[in-house]
Amino acid sequence: MDLTPSTRAHGAQRMISATTLVVEAFVVFFAVLVAHQLAPGERVTTWIWGLLTVLALVACSGMLKRGAWPYWLGMALQIPTILLGLQVTAMWLVGAAFAALFVYGAFKGHQLDREKDAIDTRVLAARGEGPQGEG
Repeated sequence: MDLTPSTRAHGAQRMISATTLVVEAFVVFFAVLVAHQLAPGERVTTWIWGLLTVLALVACSGMLKRGAWPYWLGMALQIPTILLGLQVTAMWLVGAAFAALFVYGAFKGHQLDREKDAIDTRVLAARGEGPQGEG
C-alpha cells in the first residue's frame, strides 16, 4: 500500500491527515487533564505519556510532506492514544474513532490526490503544456 504523498502543495491527503493529528493532539491533552484527576497515583506517568504523545502527534503532522513514513508513524501513534483508555475510559472509543478517521483520511486523501494529479496531467497534455506548465 503506497501512501507517498502528492507533490501538490495542499493535497487532500496531507490536509486531512494533518488536521486529524492536530485535533487529536488537543483531545489527548484534555484527556491527560482528566486523567490527572481520575488517577492521582499515576500523575507523573500520565503526564509523561500524554505530553510525549501530544508532541509526537504534532511533530508527525508537520512531517507529512516528507514521504510515506510519517503516515505510517501517524498510524502507529494511534496506539498510545487508544491506550489512554486505561486511565480515561472514554478514550477507548474516542481513540478508536481518531484512528479510523486518520487511516481513512490518509488512504482516501491519497486516492483523491492521485485522481486530481491524473486530471491535471490530462488537462496539461490537452493544452500542449509540459508537466511544469512549460510549453
